[in-house]
Amino acid sequence: MKSMHVLWLTARSMADLCSTTQRNLIGGLLDQGHRVTFVNGDEKIPLEHEAFIHVSLPTRARRGFQARALGKAIAAWLAGQTVDRDSTIAVVEWRVVRQVVPVLESARIPWTLMDRSPPADAGLLGRLQWRPWSSAWRKAKQSSTEGFVVSRAHQAFVGQKTGHQHTTVVRAGVDLERFKPGEKRPTFTMVYHGRLDRHRGVLACVMLAQKARLEGLDVDLMLIGEGDLQPALEEIARTHEFLKLHSTMEQNQLAQHLATCHLGLLPMPDRRVWRLASPLKRSEYLASGLAVFGIAHEGHALDGVDPAWFTLVPQEDFHIDGLKFIRAQMSDFDKASVQSRAYAAAHLSWEPSVESFIQKLRDVLQSDS
Repeated sequence: MKSMHVLWLTARSMADLCSTTQRNLIGGLLDQGHRVTFVNGDEKIPLEHEAFIHVSLPTRARRGFQARALGKAIAAWLAGQTVDRDSTIAVVEWRVVRQVVPVLESARIPWTLMDRSPPADAGLLGRLQWRPWSSAWRKAKQSSTEGFVVSRAHQAFVGQKTGHQHTTVVRAGVDLERFKPGEKRPTFTMVYHGRLDRHRGVLACVMLAQKARLEGLDVDLMLIGEGDLQPALEEIARTHEFLKLHSTMEQNQLAQHLATCHLGLLPMPDRRVWRLASPLKRSEYLASGLAVFGIAHEGHALDGVDPAWFTLVPQEDFHIDGLKFIRAQMSDFDKASVQSRAYAAAHLSWEPSVESFIQKLRDVLQSDS
């Protein structure tokens, strides 16, 4: 089959911590000789390739309305394009489906639905986002369109809530060349990276580090990211030297920081949005040779891991069992590090996800021709 031209239409920024999947799937497409036109609101993207085109459509709108405004801008741009129907397929993020898909279907361009996460915002904003999420999946079902999800739990949830049964799991992998073990910090260091938001359980990590210190354990906590907890965390860091705060950083810098740590934390509570997830940080921790400790639910779980270096516990036991796990790691960390890295190398690379994603795009394009 000849090479594809993939229109990637999204409200997600490439600067987002969660954009790793976009970058790796797009990289896989380009490596296999396909063309990608990536359309979003970023003014510039640090990706250069002769077969990659970035269309920048910056928009201004209040929080909660940005995706709708960008979707309208993408639809207007699409309406003015002429493409080869035999080789073009669109990947449409759920946030812009309502505005974009009518133009695609009018032009008879086949499309697929990309859902890397159902709404994760807390409060009113999160509740408002569920309507376009449900609408996007209903449209995909109505059009018999393939959808991409992040986990088996996510797949089951989509089927239960929307009746859509044509989905492919594209699990979050890890770049094993970028994320790898390095020289560790002299102080045993726990780490969490991602959004520093209250509803993600981040304060539980701070309390765990504080309890460890009170019990005489020489432990630091590194937090990497931004969010609504930042002012409170900065206040804590001013009076507690064990807390090391870093702003959101690009992937190479993040990998360098993770390589120096010992224990990766997964504090996201047992709530629907986290049970459906496939957190990138989990794979990045293991590839960096870290032990992993977190809250027990399906979104955090992995098959075939050893509790000696990967342990999940009920939320109410996070601190008690966390102290036990820290002590165990401090006494025999080198062995755990070797084993966690070996697991990542054997099970968590991006290649299987990239291959299944590209094959599904080929199948959809062939069936539509």
